[in-house]
Amino acid sequence: MVSTKFINQLNQKYGIKFHNEKLLEEAFTHSSYANEHPNDGIRDYEKLEFLGDAVLELAVSDYLYRHFPKLNEGELTRLRSNVVRTEGFSEFAIECGFQNEINLGRGEEKAGARNRKTLLEDVFEAFNGALFLD
Repeated sequence: MVSTKFINQLNQKYGIKFHNEKLLEEAFTHSSYANEHPNDGIRDYEKLEFLGDAVLELAVSDYLYRHFPKLNEGELTRLRSNVVRTEGFSEFAIECGFQNEINLGRGEEKAGARNRKTLLEDVFEAFNGALFLD
């Protein structure tokens, strides 16, 4: 479960306050954990990840459109592709301490998934999906 300390850190450091903390919990829940706890009613982050990916693309597109009016569509697309590359998301997720909050199943935990870059990128996107819905 997402810790109170983490929730307070989001608020104090980034000004992020979730009204629906269930969304935050879902954003940090891997399918392996949800599968191991079917009676808890906890959903995994995959749908939020899908939404978060689109939210990030839209936010970056809007920013680029407004701040680079002289670029053509092709140039904006290439620039957006570089900005929205998921590799940087894992670094930001680590900086924010996301890896400490992820709910993982036992097998994934033993396999070291908590620090896997692709997992952190997925959680970052899911977090943004949760922010959008909240």
